Amino acid sequence: EIHASITGVADAVAEDEADCFRIIRSYLDYMPANHSELPPTRPVPPGSEARMAKILQILPEKRTRSYRMHKVIECIVDGGHFLEFKPFFGKMLITCLARIGGETVGIIASNPMVNAGATDTDALEKSTSFLCHCDSFNIPLIFLVDTPGHLTGKEAELKRVGTRVVNNLQALFQVTVPKITVLIRKGYGQALVNMCAAGAGADFMVAWPTAEISFMDPSIGADIVFGSLPAAEREKLVEK
Repeated sequence: EIHASITGVADAVAEDEADCFRIIRSYLDYMPANHSELPPTRPVPPGSEARMAKILQILPEKRTRSYRMHKVIECIVDGGHFLEFKPFFGKMLITCLARIGGETVGIIASNPMVNAGATDTDALEKSTSFLCHCDSFNIPLIFLVDTPGHLTGKEAELKRVGTRVVNNLQALFQVTVPKITVLIRKGYGQALVNMCAAGAGADFMVAWPTAEISFMDPSIGADIVFGSLPAAEREKLVEK
């Protein structure tokens, strides 16, 4: 429990020996025999394409409501199956192996169910580890973005958030495998760059019509600008 949720050393936790072998078999099925080979391809499970239409039912109309990014991933990967890495560590970020069109891919996705998808130092460390893993074994990367930014403050500074941000960027810039970025909803500030958006070397980037791209959330920005005004006046201007 400590290494799965606090230190992040464990990528997966098994219930018993049989479950452990199941996880290992699942992991090895995605992987090449060594770093000089491409990952193995597998037939696409029948009916996989039927899941894709459900993706439009997942994202809420209200921009502040959370949703399960795991369900989005299930819609776009073969058979709806994926193997998540470090699911109990840095939980506002999802890292997993899956297949699309029979080919192995690594997915790094925001998780709006935890801290609205705002990333902390654990999530940055988790992302860096996964980037290096996929690049080492020729696994292309897909980023699904919905983050309002990095978590900041005294605790974050004590955990060296600035260093973790830069380390993650260095890993991202050195990755040689193909990178595709999909902006689903919020993409604000430095966290947007760390999710391989503009200027971070994506080979292809696309935004859903729901995407919000900016330096910071407009409501927060407006509140900062009008923060010294009386409450009623400030709220009116922020809403405007």
